[in-house]
Formats: sequence, C-alpha cells, structure tokens
Amino acid sequence: MKKSTKKLWALGLSAAMAFSVTGCGNNGDNNNTTTTPAQTTANNNETTTAANQDETTTQEEEKYDFGGQTVRVWGNGFDQLLKEDEDLKYAEAKAKIEEKYNIVLEPITLDGYDGTNETQLLLSSVASGEPAADIVVLNVGSFLGCVMNNLLLDITEYKDEYKVGSAYLDAMTWNGKCYGISYDDVGSCWVMVYDRDYLKQIGMEKTPTEMFMEGKWDYENFKSYLADMKSKLPEGVYPIGAYPFHWATMAGAANGYPTLDSNGHLAYKDEPFIEAIQLYRDLQTTGLAAPAKPVVKDDGSTGYQFAYRYDDESIVLARAEQWEFGYISYDFGIVPYPWGSNVTCDGDYKTLSDNYKVAFTYWGGISVLDAAVQRTGIPGNILTKIAQDYQELINDKSWMHDAYEKEQNGEKDVIFSASPGAAGSFTTQEDIEINDWMHSRFEYDWGWGADSAELMSAWDCFRDIYGPGNDIRATLESYYNEAAAKMKDAGLSLN
Repeated sequence: MKKSTKKLWALGLSAAMAFSVTGCGNNGDNNNTTTTPAQTTANNNETTTAANQDETTTQEEEKYDFGGQTVRVWGNGFDQLLKEDEDLKYAEAKAKIEEKYNIVLEPITLDGYDGTNETQLLLSSVASGEPAADIVVLNVGSFLGCVMNNLLLDITEYKDEYKVGSAYLDAMTWNGKCYGISYDDVGSCWVMVYDRDYLKQIGMEKTPTEMFMEGKWDYENFKSYLADMKSKLPEGVYPIGAYPFHWATMAGAANGYPTLDSNGHLAYKDEPFIEAIQLYRDLQTTGLAAPAKPVVKDDGSTGYQFAYRYDDESIVLARAEQWEFGYISYDFGIVPYPWGSNVTCDGDYKTLSDNYKVAFTYWGGISVLDAAVQRTGIPGNILTKIAQDYQELINDKSWMHDAYEKEQNGEKDVIFSASPGAAGSFTTQEDIEINDWMHSRFEYDWGWGADSAELMSAWDCFRDIYGPGNDIRATLESYYNEAAAKMKDAGLSLN
C-alpha cells in the first residue's frame, strides 16, 4: 500500500473566495511528481497573492493506493448503488472513495437473503473461504448474531482514529469490544404522546410534559395524574395504553435498568426493574391502563391485543416512534416514562439522578468482517475508514464529530443528536427541550437485538405478563433461565 498527502491551499481574496488545488497528477510543474494514478505528492510551491497572504490556510487530505483491490460492500447505503434511478450522490461518493483509496467498491447482493438471514449467509460464505462481503451494514440483531459467530473485526484499539462521539461506538460495542460505528440518530427513542387540545377539553390543568419538567413524574404523581384524568374521561377511554415490550424497556430504563445491557446483564431479577414491570400491572388492575383483549389466533390458540398506538382513540397517553411524529394528526406533546424508587429527583427534571435513562432499542451500524483483512490485504482500521468516508459523503455526519469534540473538551450531558434544537414536528419549546434532553440521557437496550438473534424471548416474556396476567416474578425468572441457556449455547453468558 502506498500513501501520500495532498495539500489543498485555500486562498482568500478580498472580494471573493477562490481555491487553488495543486498536486492532482502532473500539471507540468517539475516540483509535482506522480507515481501512480491514485497517488500524489505535495506541491512544494505555495500559490498565494500579496493581498491575501494572511488568509492562507492549509488542509491535508490523505490518499492511499491499494492497487485497485475490490472491496465488497453490503447493506443500506450501499444497496442504492445497485439502483439505476437512485440519487446520484451514492455514485458520486463511490467514485470519490475509489479515487482516494485506489480500490473498486463493489456493492453485492446476498444470494438467498430473505430480509432476516444475513448472519447465516455471511457465516456460510466465510466458512467457505470466500467472504461474501467485506464491509456490512447490520441492525442490532444481526450484529449480535455476527459477534456470536466471531465474524466481525474488533476495532477497539483503533476507535479513537474516527473521532466520533462515544455513543456511536458504544452502539457497536459488546462486552467491552467495539466492532463498528453506528451512523444512526441515536437517542431518537420511543416516547409517550398525547393530544394537547383533548387534555384541555376534558379539563386537565397540566400536561404530562409540564408534570415531568416539574419533577413530578415519579410513580405516585404519575398514578395520581392518571387517576385524575380517568375521572374526566368518557366510558371506554383509558388514560394510558402500552405495548408490553415497549413499556418494559422504557419504564425499566427510566428506573435505572434496561432489559439487557452491553455487558450481558439481564435485569429480570433486579428489584428496580421488577418495580417498573409491576407498575403497569397496577395500572391495568385499577382501570387506568387499557386492558389486553383476548383474540383467537389462526392456530386456535389465544393471543392478546394491546392499545398503544398514537392513533388509537381508546387511550390518551400512547406510544410513538420519532419517525411517526409527522403522521400524528393532532397537536401532540411528548413525555418520557415515569421513574420509581431507584431514581431520585430533587427539583425539576434536570435534577434527576444519573441512573434515569431513556432506552434506545433499535439501531444499526457498519462493521468490517474479520476475514476481509486477509481477503483484501487492507488493514482493518483502513477498511473501517473507507466505510466511514462513504457514509459521510452520502449524508452529513458532522454532528458525530461535534459530539466527539464536546466530549474531548469535557462537556457534560452531550446531546447526541443530528439536529439539536430543531423544532421538527414539535409545536412548543418544551417539547424541543425534552427531546434534546432525551438525546443526552439515552442508554442502549439490547433486548430487541438479543431477541432477534434468538438469544432470548423478550417480546413473549412481557406479553405473557400483561396479556393473560401471569405472575410477574415467576415469568421473569422462567425467561431469564431460558435466556441464560441460549446464551451459554451461543458461547456467551449473562452477567
């Protein structure tokens, strides 16, 4: 591999800004030599003018020469290269990457891919001695599956090279080892929403958002607020509805315990987590939460339906994902989940103890297959940089670097958001403030990913609790034991 540095001399002019770029190929200047089409050397002659000498700045751009090696890429962001009518930015990004590294970026399809079996297909290809892809985009479930099968390159020793906020590396870190970078707007978590106009109509003095911001969203205040609301609602309408898994992850984290953390700790035996699960059971039994409705499934067994969506008129407090905000037809407000006895609050919401967390449950990221280093002859840290450069060419990712700089400067409560302070679909400053705060208080909950990787049965566990009303502790213990056995079979362990 050959590596060179090209210097770009930015020349400021008094009337306008002009840029003179030197070092790209042989331009007739004897001081500028070319060794390969993809390798340039710095031009020793600095071009400048007397009028702008004090405005001259130097920017360095590294270029590499990997001899035209093919690098196979797969997943969202790379798939667009296979579509003829796709935005030209993908093709342009591909061309820039190929020029910078002297490689051929080859988007591939996984033969036999059904939307869920990428781990198995990648594993089979590596076992055959010919990895199907070198750089892959994975969701949290397939990521865990690949980690479980030792498919991914450990970049822990290189991660400081990429200068992104720690949250984007934590997303791809399992048991202390980092296997990639997430480029998602992490922290865009599930949240409870409500109709502001409807609350005014029924005579509620305060909104849930106001209660939260005042620091009055602990379990007792939360239940009292819902009871007051219930007294004002018509028959058949309930103050709150939730889907079992959503409640468990969000309420558990709000009381200090996500269902599963990145160190393999499953919270099913922890009292604060059990307290959060018990709360919704109490809401069901007291009529403050919409009841589960039994339904007969196609196989004749009994299932349960739960009211939880933002467009369900039988509930007031509902769940929404942030991408759904634009589809909500009413003037909505947002509120995070309540906290229990494991969390303290000495004033307004900004005094909540550090263990109050907002669970982030579904994300993706880019990883390099361990076998790709041998196949391509390209060092793993450079393959990861290729992936990073491509991502930053197709979409602005400067906010990831901004977060890194803030952390390096020792700032606390860094907001890991692509657009902090943005109004988006919000109509009040309070919602904007809460949304930013959530992006500084989130924690990854790996339960969804472990369920998807068939390492545990998180969705079934909480449906069994809130559907038929099974005993909470006995159900959690049963599913904990099942998860422990599955983890052991996969070579992993619960902590």
